[in-house]
Amino acid sequence: KYMAGSQMLRQLYFSAMDMEWHTSLDPWKTIMDRVAAEYTVLQPLPEDMFPCSFMHVWGGGYAAGYYSYKWAEVLAVDAFGAFEEAGLENRDKLAEIGK
Repeated sequence: KYMAGSQMLRQLYFSAMDMEWHTSLDPWKTIMDRVAAEYTVLQPLPEDMFPCSFMHVWGGGYAAGYYSYKWAEVLAVDAFGAFEEAGLENRDKLAEIGK
């Protein structure tokens, strides 16, 4: 999938910032810069104010739960793996797993 790594880094960046904002007493800009250093390829510009409009966290009820996007992907891949192990062409085994 084209740019899948970049998309994953973006989600990890948002998730890590969300967790930090809800567990640290540091100013939001300090947190953003610290997390960006670990999760972004290009550092945010000094005038970047993205966190102020990150409504998923501030107005959407996620409150330190933004990581659930990535967690849902992990669970989906894990569940699909069970079907792959049974053999995607083996209808009887697939039906058994689905019970």
